[in-house]
Amino acid sequence: MTTPTGTSGAPTDLRPLTIMVGAMAGALVVIGVVLTFLGAEMAVPSTWALLVVAAATLGAWALVLVMPPPRAPQGASLAAAVSPVVVFRAAVLEAPAIIGLMLFFINGPSLLIYALPAVFAIAGMVLFARPSVVARRLSRAA
Repeated sequence: MTTPTGTSGAPTDLRPLTIMVGAMAGALVVIGVVLTFLGAEMAVPSTWALLVVAAATLGAWALVLVMPPPRAPQGASLAAAVSPVVVFRAAVLEAPAIIGLMLFFINGPSLLIYALPAVFAIAGMVLFARPSVVARRLSRAA
């Protein structure tokens, strides 16, 4: 069964997932801009807060890199196999940035505590959570 492709070469039924991942990455940028307007500084936060954010970021990347791709059920469309993987990866990669946002308000107005995990979350979404990347990996595994 072939899937119609758009101009980018990605299956057109994956376009809503691509928009969702892009919106999640864009929201992280907007949150950073809002925090800057709230008076955030690029001051060094406390060590415990940096360790929490670093552990969460390393854990998220490790989980995404180690997780094996699921096998698509026979007769299922590519979007049905790709969708849960993309949503899971995007959510796991975004979690450290959300933890950093919470620590921003708990630990003080240090933008660094949010910016570090947000940069890694956006990079991870581009590298591992895009539907075209997941679809390519699933097709190689099949």
